[in-house]
Amino acid sequence: MNYEKESGITTTSIIIYVISMVLIVGIIATITSFIYTNVNTIDDSSKNVVEITKFHMYFLEETNKNQNQIVKLDEQSILFSSGNTFLYNNNCIYYNNICICKNISNFKISANTNEDKVIIKVLISVGKQAEYSKTTQYVMKSEL
Repeated sequence: MNYEKESGITTTSIIIYVISMVLIVGIIATITSFIYTNVNTIDDSSKNVVEITKFHMYFLEETNKNQNQIVKLDEQSILFSSGNTFLYNNNCIYYNNICICKNISNFKISANTNEDKVIIKVLISVGKQAEYSKTTQYVMKSEL
């Protein structure tokens, strides 16, 4: 009996290995590309949210002051009795002449009274094409 073992790599097995490796690399490249694209989108969105959050921080402090009232209001600015102002100009929001938010594409502010409460409505859009837009309502603190 002559049993010969043939060991080694045949041409067919090499072709199968190469095709398998190309498929695996292609799948990994596709997944990686998808992840990096989403990471960049999230990064841009977070920059926009940061600008709006900065405005909220300053504006909430102003609306929560006791006995603070609106002295002057137009669509682009508001002046409070505390002497502090918020003004939209040149794609920035200014708080007492200090730029607190940049890259603002739209800013509108309005106020109305509802059951002895002053409600201020603010629309802010961030980005060149208003990629992120947020409308928020603030209730002025009234002394009890």
